[in-house]
Amino acid sequence: MDITELVNLGFNKNEAEVYIALSKFGNANARDIIRETKFHKKIVYDNLQKLIDKGFVSFIEKDSKRFFSLVPSAFSSYAEEQEDIARKNAKLALRIKNEIEKINKLAIERPNASIYFGIKAVKSFYAEVLNKGDYYVLGAPKESVDIMGELFWESHHLKRKKYRQRVCLLLNPSLKSWGKNQKKDIEIKYFEKGFEPKTEFHIQDNMVAIIIWSSDPIIFRINSKDVAKSYLDFFNKLWKSVKE
Repeated sequence: MDITELVNLGFNKNEAEVYIALSKFGNANARDIIRETKFHKKIVYDNLQKLIDKGFVSFIEKDSKRFFSLVPSAFSSYAEEQEDIARKNAKLALRIKNEIEKINKLAIERPNASIYFGIKAVKSFYAEVLNKGDYYVLGAPKESVDIMGELFWESHHLKRKKYRQRVCLLLNPSLKSWGKNQKKDIEIKYFEKGFEPKTEFHIQDNMVAIIIWSSDPIIFRINSKDVAKSYLDFFNKLWKSVKE
């Protein structure tokens, strides 16, 4: 037993030194403890009283003098008290965790929209979607490759492989030559010849992103479970109607 161990249990430093000094006697008066600790008598009396209040020390009076002794069983009571506190804190921590998760879930599910501009925004968007699950693309034009470059898309599809995402692309016919060179793990279909919208709809989880492939791309992002579901239903109907 040393001071550090007692301090770790919640004793202050002076309480710990007085307690250890008393342990050397087993039964002692205040003068013995003052001599052992070399503390001022007020410090010794104050800390003996604190230890008595906490149940770690008891005393008897004999010949008008107080003799102090340790109460070993107090540590059992202390251990039970700490276990009870730990159980209550664990329940409290779990309750707070559940409350925060509910708050976060409501925040995620609450519909909101945002808008981003530029090539950097597109790069950030596609870096983010790597760990968001399967995604579905509707109507990407040839400009998406011209603006970002084939190396960008090759790198993106290489990175997403480790996430095992299912990717279904329903593309403009102008991207057929690009699509022929893509990996077999991407499912690709094409609109009929002559249908060349400049927008791309990216559907994933509870999000729909509308990308306008102008020279300075624009991304309209909508976070809404209902909106995402409606777009996915629309995508699936188109997907089934288009031939391989």
